[in-house]
Amino acid sequence: MNQGLLNIREAAKYLGISHHTLYKLLERREVPAAKIGGSWRFSRAALDDFVTSQSLVPRPRVLVIDPAKTGRDQLADFAAARAGRIDTVNSAEEAIRTLGRDRPDLIFIAADSAESISDALNQLREGGIDSRVVLLVSPSDARLASGALEHGPVILLPTPLERDDVISILTLITH
Repeated sequence: MNQGLLNIREAAKYLGISHHTLYKLLERREVPAAKIGGSWRFSRAALDDFVTSQSLVPRPRVLVIDPAKTGRDQLADFAAARAGRIDTVNSAEEAIRTLGRDRPDLIFIAADSAESISDALNQLREGGIDSRVVLLVSPSDARLASGALEHGPVILLPTPLERDDVISILTLITH
């Protein structure tokens, strides 16, 4: 197989199905593909996402709280491989307004001070949101988590983020 896009036979082999079955999935628009020059082409990453989406394993609802849009977008991109719904907001206050009665299974919080972490957790708990929490902190700022522990257990995830770390945490909470 080539390292770029896969053709129909390569994609079928990659998925472990016949190319006839893959054509049926294409007819029903169930599998991600692009028609280029009259031939179907498939991205391995898109096929991996398709297989994950077909899994019977529950997909957690995730909330990302990060004042930086780039941080929110990156984390949402990393979580997309394992999460169901992903909500991104820039503050705990916005999260409470956005979520209403819905509760996420997991909350990722990026903050730059102990006060902002503590404030965010206070607001979430007072708003009735008692989901599991992952704090995103740089290794030099792990001390920021000490105040967060007053609000219950947290998972610390060092920054800069790695996709595999985010996926591992999401996998952990679904099993």
